[in-house]
Amino acid sequence: MTLSECAEAVGMNRATARRFLLTLLDLGFLQQEGRYFSLTPKVLTLGYNYLSTLPWWQPSLPIIENVSRALEVACSVGVLSEDELVIVARVQGPSVFSVNLGAGRPLPVHVTAMGRVLLADLSTDMLEVLLSRADLISLTPATETNAGKLREVLVQVREQGYSIVDQELELGLRSIAVPISNRKGTAIAALGVSTNTEQCSIKDMIAQVLPIIRDASRAISANISF
Repeated sequence: MTLSECAEAVGMNRATARRFLLTLLDLGFLQQEGRYFSLTPKVLTLGYNYLSTLPWWQPSLPIIENVSRALEVACSVGVLSEDELVIVARVQGPSVFSVNLGAGRPLPVHVTAMGRVLLADLSTDMLEVLLSRADLISLTPATETNAGKLREVLVQVREQGYSIVDQELELGLRSIAVPISNRKGTAIAALGVSTNTEQCSIKDMIAQVLPIIRDASRAISANISF
């Protein structure tokens, strides 16, 4: 992007945007070729620095690998970031979907099973603040965009301890998730698996998949000391 494009994208005047760009150039996060600025690989260190502060992240990787291998599905761990779900770890299963669910990818929190597990654990006040600012966009004909109905779904999720989202993020994609909790019982992340609707019914998800991901969640939670 050019200086003018950067300034317009972030809503700053050219002089202020230029100062930020020059700072990022000096720090090595940007490179410049003629009029154009672009990111450097160093920006990846920002994400890793965050992940390295999570005591449970590294131990979770072999656990989700085992889940993916045992169930032959994709397995992910996600955290809540404002009104988005951010994937922090993922093992891709054999099924391929058009939605990019790689690590670092933010997703609308209301259309994911992991997002709903985390929303259900919020206090009433925090949930209302989030719903008031969240854009409940529709991604498929099945996406729930009514805030009132979403609240009802979250009550059920809290009571049952898991969430199933059926084709609300992408047609043909079905997912189930459970919370990863600290010693106080607060959900600090979520573990979920996703699969093709033709591969696994909702009934089979509850009967066969849920026990496995609950065990995996407990194994990850055992590495959380706070």
